[in-house]
Amino acid sequence: MSGYEMMVVAFADEYKADEVLNTLKQLDVEAVVDLKSAAVVVRDATGKVRIRETRDFDAKQGAIGGALAGGVLGLLTGGLLKGAILGAAGGALAGKGIDLGLNDEYLKGVGESLGSGSSALVALVAFQRVDRAMEELDKFERGTILRHTLSDEVYQQLSDAVED
Repeated sequence: MSGYEMMVVAFADEYKADEVLNTLKQLDVEAVVDLKSAAVVVRDATGKVRIRETRDFDAKQGAIGGALAGGVLGLLTGGLLKGAILGAAGGALAGKGIDLGLNDEYLKGVGESLGSGSSALVALVAFQRVDRAMEELDKFERGTILRHTLSDEVYQQLSDAVED
């Protein structure tokens, strides 16, 4: 697969998105995925949102590109998002289209939609070896796919891997 796909996966834990990002970085080194750009968004127990965008792990790529597309296409398990924000953010974000990098306002919107004490990984990634990638991502249960531009096949495999 040559195209990059956007995925936003939330976890009811402040540190889980970092763990998933570290796994994706390792899979990038192993050529299982091609990780173009990523950000970890955390909403701590006090409700403060912190964003850490990662652009330097893939020097061979040069300029980092991104895609903001899709809106809210899948909310697989409940509880992490405030329903009203979910609907409003989905409609607003769907109209943003393509952008360079991960748009700050988009990332802030993801953070504001998270429940306290949770985190989300926003990643622009191409899956080179989907089955191998899902073997590793299967270690991170209880995730919720919030937004994606994944193909139906990859989306189903990812939802099977992280949702439980």
